[in-house]
Amino acid sequence: MADQNSAQEKTEDPTPRKLEKAREEGNVSVSKEISSVMLMLVSLFTFIGMGSFMYQHAEAVFEIFFLNSAMPIDNQNQAIMYLKVASTHAYQLMLPLFMILLATALFVNLVQTKAAFSFKAIQPKGSKINPVNGIKRVFSKRGLVELAKGLFKLLVMGVIVYSTIQDNIEHFVSFAIMPLEYNISESGSHILLFVTKVLAALLVMSIADAAYQQYQHKQDLKMSKQEVKDEHKQSEGDPKMKGKRKQLGMSLRKKRLDHAVLDSDVVVTNPVHYAIALQYDPDETNAPVVMAKGQRLRAQKIKKLAREYDIPIVENKPVAQALFASAEVDEFIPEDLFRAVAEILAYVYKLKNKHNI
Repeated sequence: MADQNSAQEKTEDPTPRKLEKAREEGNVSVSKEISSVMLMLVSLFTFIGMGSFMYQHAEAVFEIFFLNSAMPIDNQNQAIMYLKVASTHAYQLMLPLFMILLATALFVNLVQTKAAFSFKAIQPKGSKINPVNGIKRVFSKRGLVELAKGLFKLLVMGVIVYSTIQDNIEHFVSFAIMPLEYNISESGSHILLFVTKVLAALLVMSIADAAYQQYQHKQDLKMSKQEVKDEHKQSEGDPKMKGKRKQLGMSLRKKRLDHAVLDSDVVVTNPVHYAIALQYDPDETNAPVVMAKGQRLRAQKIKKLAREYDIPIVENKPVAQALFASAEVDEFIPEDLFRAVAEILAYVYKLKNKHNI
């Protein structure tokens, strides 16, 4: 019984296959706090950068209605004309901000989800509208964490408001006796300072929330040991997966063997049982290097490739046996074989020179 319970405990990190499946279903880590704060930051910078442009259109709308406020609207066409003019200015006023915020929201979500999109995530589910499940979510660990986050944000906002008022109490008191124009011009900088402090605090909290969401997402996807075993058996038992792995392994081995033989200077054979491909570049190395070696079928494959690439094949039974037993692929040959291999290489170079003449 204890073994069964331990097998069902979610103690194992999610496998790549589990992560990929969750991604296909749209189950990815997303922090709503990051999205909200980025939208607020972009809105702030947009208002600062486009303040004069937005002010001009707002002023134009105000002038239209203020200058024509005393004029009676006698017919429907006149009312439509006023509405069209006001709508045009409002459209020009809000369109840039709307487009910028839309682009920001898409960019932030693409970055967080790494461009993951799935229709499964937006399909309606009965469990989402079930009131019982809703109550469970409210009083779950996740719900309590969200409640704690909300209370912490209220606390931080309260501290910022209090400190801002405390530091600028003299300015706020002076607003009661100063002209309206002075109050409007002076309050702008204080409002901007307050908003900047709030957004800075929210940004720090949103980064912490994103890290927590990543951790929680990984915890939610954890698997039991039995699930890992079942997944492994399923992947191993899939004939298609086996075939793909076998095909990939064969292609990689063939590619490595092709390149190894092609880069060799000579192939030393047994002549039937062993084949060792050697390379020697005196400008690069101090001794010959074993590029490939094999016995029986692999030895025949090496010799076949050597013939295809016009690599010299030298039959020397004792040297081939010694190289196969004591030399490893991608390593220098042993020192006690230097002399024997040097004689073979000298013979090969002599043959090459004859062919070149």
